[in-house]
Amino acid sequence: MSLIISVIQKGSIIVDTNFLEEQVPAPHNNLFGFESCRKTLWGNDLISELGCELIYSLKNTNIFAFDEGIEKLESEFLILLDNLDAIELHTDYDKEFIEFSVRNALEMIKVVLKEKDKVGIAIW
Repeated sequence: MSLIISVIQKGSIIVDTNFLEEQVPAPHNNLFGFESCRKTLWGNDLISELGCELIYSLKNTNIFAFDEGIEKLESEFLILLDNLDAIELHTDYDKEFIEFSVRNALEMIKVVLKEKDKVGIAIW
């Protein structure tokens, strides 16, 4: 199984989340790694040490971010981009895999931020 990044609607607001997800430019997509990445990559202690609390929480639960939580998640992904070499050294994943997953998330966040009054983002 794979972890995915999805656009989710707020409450009872009707919005075409599939259409929004299609706005993510190629080669990026909604993939965020293998299910095992929850613990072995995103749940690695280094992720917590870098201050990426939301991403680290994926170790035990899904992430649902709305409003200012979207910007917090975005800032955590930017921290990861700045620390790819260290993350590669502390995990069994190569830098390209980590970076592609992080950029998938950032591209989805860009789409969500344009409609953040209607939607949020989920990583599950």
